[in-house]
Amino acid sequence: MSRFFIFFMFLCTSLFAEQETFPFIGVTVATHTVDLMPIATQKPNRPNNPSSQQETTFGIQYGVQTQDYRTTFTAEGNSDFQSIDVQVDYIFMDSMFGTAKIRPYVGATLGYIRYDENLSAQYNDNRILDDELNDRNTTAPRNRDGYYGLDLGMLFYITDNIDLDVSYHYYFMDRLEPLDTMRGATFALHYFY
Repeated sequence: MSRFFIFFMFLCTSLFAEQETFPFIGVTVATHTVDLMPIATQKPNRPNNPSSQQETTFGIQYGVQTQDYRTTFTAEGNSDFQSIDVQVDYIFMDSMFGTAKIRPYVGATLGYIRYDENLSAQYNDNRILDDELNDRNTTAPRNRDGYYGLDLGMLFYITDNIDLDVSYHYYFMDRLEPLDTMRGATFALHYFY
């Protein structure tokens, strides 16, 4: 995972080498739908894991933007999980809208998440029972690991120094049981200084 962060850092610095940069700070509100891996439940007294869980998080951002690219570092969380990530976006189709006040983008995200230990423990209990019934080896799931994904959104410039970022994200967490994927919307307000 550290190799990916180093690669993203190298990519970010090389993208901004020849263009004027605009640093910003911001706050975010995000809603996530966290999809959980299914588990077989054969006994009636064993609790069923939900198929998904809704989360609302708050966070802070720091970023740098050029005419075509944007890199954002985000720290967000709530009582169930905390995450940090780096997002690299490509801003495109400026000429289609005829104004720089609305700018769509598409990007990639790489991050690290720590999820609620109680959810992992409940999943682990169910999985141990399921593995024992089917004679499989059991390993305890991790409640923290990396994730990666895609995002797309729109930047709305309210003033010369303030923009509103509305985006949709889809993240993959295939090594973090019981979490499978996370998707949702993010609203961010940025101040350029």
